[in-house]
Amino acid sequence: MKILFSDKKIFDINGVYNSQNDRIWAVDRAQAYTKGGREQVQQFPQKVMVWLGACSKGVTPLVILDRKPKPKGDKGTVDHVRYIQEVLPVALAYGNEVFGDD
Repeated sequence: MKILFSDKKIFDINGVYNSQNDRIWAVDRAQAYTKGGREQVQQFPQKVMVWLGACSKGVTPLVILDRKPKPKGDKGTVDHVRYIQEVLPVALAYGNEVFGDD
């Protein structure tokens, strides 16, 4: 059977802080602040997306999709065009190498 599974994951480069996982019991904000209960989170953290494929015969090379400088107005998102240009060639090359051209 010739199946190649793939997945992507977005990683926050600045570190992960989830305020919903931490609780500080305090009477007011000032007391919470002295106990270290207020964390600053960057509004637009830097992120990187990684893609990897796997099958019974091994794994594909890792593809790292970072936010490249784009024309004005583009947010640097990973859309279908970037997938076709950057991920598909890696997946096809690996599939042809491992499974052959049939």
